[in-house]
Amino acid sequence: MANLNLIKLYDLFDCKIDGPLNERTLQSLQEWGLIPREGTYLCPEGHPLKLKQCAQSVDGYVWRCTTAIKGKKKNVRCDVYISLRKDTFFAKSRLSIFKIVAFAYLWVKNLTLDVIMEELSISNHTASDWSSFCREVVYDGMVVNKNKIGGLGKVVEIDESKFGRRKYHRGHRVEGQWVFGGVERETNRCFLVPVEKRDKETLLKIIKDWILPGTIVVSDFWKAYDCLSEEGYIHFRVNHSIDFKDPDTEQHTNTIEGLWRHVKCSMPQYHRKKLFFNGYLAKFMFNRNCKNCDTDRLSTFLKMAGRLYNPCSIKPVEEEEQEEYEIEISL
Repeated sequence: MANLNLIKLYDLFDCKIDGPLNERTLQSLQEWGLIPREGTYLCPEGHPLKLKQCAQSVDGYVWRCTTAIKGKKKNVRCDVYISLRKDTFFAKSRLSIFKIVAFAYLWVKNLTLDVIMEELSISNHTASDWSSFCREVVYDGMVVNKNKIGGLGKVVEIDESKFGRRKYHRGHRVEGQWVFGGVERETNRCFLVPVEKRDKETLLKIIKDWILPGTIVVSDFWKAYDCLSEEGYIHFRVNHSIDFKDPDTEQHTNTIEGLWRHVKCSMPQYHRKKLFFNGYLAKFMFNRNCKNCDTDRLSTFLKMAGRLYNPCSIKPVEEEEQEEYEIEISL
């Protein structure tokens, strides 16, 4: 389902914010990878579990095995069942699946937590937890499973910027954070990495992690970049104390200078924590990538969440894991 919005989501869930799911919703959750398909789970006897309706479950379904086992005197049913949410993005949450998906939608749209709390009627603690989970998803999708930028014939501008300085040295003191970044001029794809040091070893490692060899790299005259020509890159430098654009090579770093303005505007204005910078930057990279590729942000996010919280390692379900079902129906 392309170009999702709240109205389409509400319709997908049969205009209900909680209660049993319908087959159309289950199919969409499986397409996004949020719920595994049948055959993923095996019971202790090696039988594949199937989705079965269950009136006691908050989601209306459980994974269950009803295969008949041949006994000495009579056949018995292999009655194993576990929660629909086991090992998924929804595991152990008291929120309805609709509210979790709606939270993800509002979060990728950059609404503040105060607005999300009001719209979904959830607590500050719940909103903070799910915001953390969402940052974890985009960090895994954009950083852990990164796609390098640049390549032969491509131009990547690199720079560092300080986040969190006091304006004109007035107001309350804000903990600063240096961020190193790069942007591919042709596609606007970028990377952003918080750093504690801006020395050669730190920045060169990040450059090698993110930029393909043979790339044309444009930077300022920061001494840490002096070695790039020796590391397989075509390196141009711009002396900003003289010109914004080199008159001989016509190279510039205007693209990444503009990027910093957008990044800083996207950051939370209040309660910004240095600990969460990786997540903040990954979220900006995610939204920018979706815009550049013209892809639906929510669908892309949910597929990332499905890959991170992937329960598809096929293994027998231990009997004690059935306790999750009892937790689920008591919510």
